[in-house]
Amino acid sequence: MRPSRAQIERLAEALVQHLVEARAVELRVAPAEAAAAFAAVLTRNFEEEAAIEREAAEEAERLVRRGAPGIRRDELDLRRVQQLVMQRIAKARGFPL
Repeated sequence: MRPSRAQIERLAEALVQHLVEARAVELRVAPAEAAAAFAAVLTRNFEEEAAIEREAAEEAERLVRRGAPGIRRDELDLRRVQQLVMQRIAKARGFPL
């Protein structure tokens, strides 16, 4: 389940706050701007992951319907096939899961 926009924004704000307090980063912009940038990156990441999941689900359904040589269709696990397809798509796009 994808987090809400408010959850992503709270996470980004907390991340910036902790990084500043730990002196891990020195901000050159206002903390709100840094948090907005983190939120944008996180949002894009969740959107890309959702797109990969949708594409993998469609392809997995096609593969299971078509079947595999020597394997009966009812023996194919749709969820497992979907996971494998998702891994392949993510790897091809350079997207870490």
